[in-house]
Amino acid sequence: MKTLEQRLQEVEDREEIKELTAKYAHWVARGEGAKVKDLFTDDGCFINEVIGEKPNIEVRGRKQLDEFYPALKKGMALPCIHNHIIELDGDNAKGTCTIEVRITRAGQSIIGSGFYADIYRRENGRWKFVERHAQFYHFVPLSKGWA
Repeated sequence: MKTLEQRLQEVEDREEIKELTAKYAHWVARGEGAKVKDLFTDDGCFINEVIGEKPNIEVRGRKQLDEFYPALKKGMALPCIHNHIIELDGDNAKGTCTIEVRITRAGQSIIGSGFYADIYRRENGRWKFVERHAQFYHFVPLSKGWA
């Protein structure tokens, strides 16, 4: 049986991880990539793929994170994140959350839905992404649809 302190720590950890994913979504949407890059560990990575295809984006390590995220523009992407499942293991955790995204690419409206498979690590008392792997069931022009 877990103590009250252990249960409270788990609640705090889950809430901090949910807030980490919320910051990611808000800051990406607002084009605040300089903040987003700091949500990752130095050895962190971001992977973006449509399921069944090869990843179209792989950003690995501090140098690439520091180049990739600040290049994002305001309104370029609007990720909506929900339905968190988080598994805690001390200073490590993994999680899944649903993503629905609207993106503007080459003047075209794109819609996608899928999930993030995340790995987190607590560093210096704060939770960060070790890996954020976006996996989309569909990622298509809005005019085309996904059916």
